[in-house]
Amino acid sequence: MQAYNAFNINEHISVLFVEDDLSIQKEFVDILSFIVDEVYVASNGKEGLELFDKYLPNIIITDIQMPIMSGIEMCKKIREKDHDTPIIITSAFNDTHYLLDAIGLGIEYYLLKPIMIDQLQDRLTHVKKRLMQKRELEVYQLYLEDRLEEEVALREAKEALLIEQNKSSEIGQMVSIIAHQWKQPLHYLNLLIEDIKMEDEYQGLSKEYINDFVKKGTDRITFLSDTMNNFLRFYKSNPDANTFLISNVIKEVFLFLDMLFTSLGIKIDIEIDKDFSLHGIENEFQQVILNLMNNAKDAFSAQKKIDAYIKISISKENNQGIVKIEDNAGGIKPSNIARVFELDFTTKPSGNGIGLYLVKQIIEQRFNGSIKVTNNEEGACFTLYFNINKGGQDA
Repeated sequence: MQAYNAFNINEHISVLFVEDDLSIQKEFVDILSFIVDEVYVASNGKEGLELFDKYLPNIIITDIQMPIMSGIEMCKKIREKDHDTPIIITSAFNDTHYLLDAIGLGIEYYLLKPIMIDQLQDRLTHVKKRLMQKRELEVYQLYLEDRLEEEVALREAKEALLIEQNKSSEIGQMVSIIAHQWKQPLHYLNLLIEDIKMEDEYQGLSKEYINDFVKKGTDRITFLSDTMNNFLRFYKSNPDANTFLISNVIKEVFLFLDMLFTSLGIKIDIEIDKDFSLHGIENEFQQVILNLMNNAKDAFSAQKKIDAYIKISISKENNQGIVKIEDNAGGIKPSNIARVFELDFTTKPSGNGIGLYLVKQIIEQRFNGSIKVTNNEEGACFTLYFNINKGGQDA
């Protein structure tokens, strides 16, 4: 990164001096050499234009009337490609026509001959000061751009790390869900195995019994396999964006969580008024829904509600796609509701404050949407808004 300090500013100043009078030319070249760092000399506008294109001087001092090409014509051609280089015009004629031409070209100063040395030095000092201020501003702007790029890179790296940390936490939760969903089928398979042994000892194994045993065992093994496949599909890394239907993603999350939430006494309702599509990375939107549903689940953990529910509704209004996730877990404290999306803010004893922060970042940055949280009569309501003309599509 380029540090911003006085040593970064290029203080070198060059002047293009265009004058056809050789005696004036020699006298003022010597004077200018004491004021600026480099002087390029031309005897007419054509030479001056060639030197300007070659060296790109910082300041131009030119006479008006010269052979081959006048100073005014040279300045007009320079202004066609450069609007900023300061120009000082010198002339023995105080002619209104020349003055108007000079004003139209954005001339800094119009000096009448014979030119006083102190007057020229004063004008050059003003121009040099303005050039230095401009360079300082440009250096500072570069410094700010570098800082901004660094901050953006650091933020993106931090968010990528947070996403991975959050995904690792989610995987831990999902492994717990799998363990929960596998426990009953494994117990059932164990009972089948014990039963076949007892059946063989007391009655012998009939063909009907064997067929029934195979069917029941196969059903349970299929269930276990499907559970694992759902888990692998759910966390499959897919960096490519695609267009997906909102309801399909929500239903996938629902199927994955249904058994756990049912065991906890939490009912999940999905209402589809008007479905719509989004374009982006589907797995990132899954993370949003999963985080919000787990957030609602955690809100119920300290309660013993017999009618706990999470309601997810999908609708459209004008050009907006809307997803609402509501619960009846009591809501969020008014003092906390404005901070729930802040990084590291959490009210959970073992929480890290990453989940809802990432939800907001994904919604806003990945899907050009927005999210709002409010309290309803019984609990909290998270509302997701998407512009279906930009971040999404009509279904």
